Amino acid sequence: MQYPAHGANPASLYEALQLDMPASIIDVSENVNVFGTPKEVVKQWVDCVQLLHQYPHEEAEPFTSAAAAYHGVLREHVAVSNGAAESLNVIAQSFAGKRVVLLEPSFSEYRRTLMQYGCTIEQVVATSIEEYTFNEDVLRDALNDAAACYICNPNNPTGVLTARASIERYVASYPQCTFVIDEAFMDWTDEVESCVSLVSHYNNIIVLRSMTKMYGLAGVRLGYMLTQKAQQYRAYFPHWNVSTVAIALGVTCFQQIAFVEKSRAHADKLRTTMSEQLRALGARVTNSRANFLTFSLPNVDADAFFMHMLSRGIVLRHTKNYVGLNGQWFRIAVKSEDIWATCLQEMTAYVQHDSSISPR
Repeated sequence: MQYPAHGANPASLYEALQLDMPASIIDVSENVNVFGTPKEVVKQWVDCVQLLHQYPHEEAEPFTSAAAAYHGVLREHVAVSNGAAESLNVIAQSFAGKRVVLLEPSFSEYRRTLMQYGCTIEQVVATSIEEYTFNEDVLRDALNDAAACYICNPNNPTGVLTARASIERYVASYPQCTFVIDEAFMDWTDEVESCVSLVSHYNNIIVLRSMTKMYGLAGVRLGYMLTQKAQQYRAYFPHWNVSTVAIALGVTCFQQIAFVEKSRAHADKLRTTMSEQLRALGARVTNSRANFLTFSLPNVDADAFFMHMLSRGIVLRHTKNYVGLNGQWFRIAVKSEDIWATCLQEMTAYVQHDSSISPR
C-alpha cells in the first residue's frame, strides 16, 4: 500500500488507503501556522492586483534586500527561490553524482532530489529519536570525503533543535563538505541556535529558510538560501522564478514581529501541554522546539491506531517514509487548544478502551 509522501492532502491519503473520508476533517499532518497569514499581509493582497501585469525583478528585489537586512547578512549572500523546494532542487543539482550524507530521520525531499541527480546517499540514523542524537564516530566517518551533509534544524519530523555550536564544529572540521542547514522551522524558536551568523565566516554552509510555515504562505511559494555561494546558485534558477506577488507579500512578512512572537508563544505553551498529556498516555515524545512534535505509543499497534484516527476524521502525519521511524511514530501539528482536545479525546479512548495493550 502506497502512502502519500507528504502531509497536507487528506483526500489523497483516504483515496490511497481506500477509505471513505468523513465530512469533517481535522488535519494535523501539516505544520502551517494555526493563525494563518498575518492580517497585514492579507490586507495587502488586494493591492497586489496592480502587480499582476509586471515582470518580477530578476533578483527578487526588494525581497532580497529585505531578507538580508532581516538576518544581518550581505545582500550578495541571498538567493531567493520559488519555495524552499526549488532551492533543494538546485542544491542537489550542484552535487550531481557525488556522495552526500543525510542525518535521518529527516525531510524526504532531500533524498528525492539527490537521487534525481544520481547522488550516492549515506544515511546516518539517530541513536535517540526523542533527543535526535547521533553516534559521533559514525557521523565523522561518514563525513570523510563527503561532498555535502544535510541537517534539518529544528528537525522535521522530530522538531528537535540542535545547538549551533555543535553544527559549527563539523562545518569547521570538514571544509571540503558543504553543510546544507534547513531552517524551515527555525522561526518557531528564539533563533539563538540559527546558523545564519555562520554564513559570513564559512564558505561551506548553506542555510535554507522558508516563508511557508510561520507566515502561512504555502500557496504563494517563497523561500531563500543564505550562503557565500548565492551568486553561483542563482545561475541555476530560471529567470523570474519568484512572482511579483510573492516578493511584495514576503517583504511585508518580515515586518510582522508581533505576529511571530504571538505564534511562538502559543506554540510553546500548547506543545508543552501536548507533550505532558501524551506522556501520561504512555507515549514516547520527541523533545520538539517547533510547531509540531512526534510521538509513538509503544504498546499499541501503530497501523490500527492510525486507521482508527482516520476513521474519526483526524489526520496524523504517518512516518512510513521517514528512515528510522518506519511508521511506528506519528507527527502531529500544534494547532488550537480545541483541536488538541479533540485529538486527545480520541487517542485516550483508543488507548484505554479500543486497543489491545500488552501488559507492562
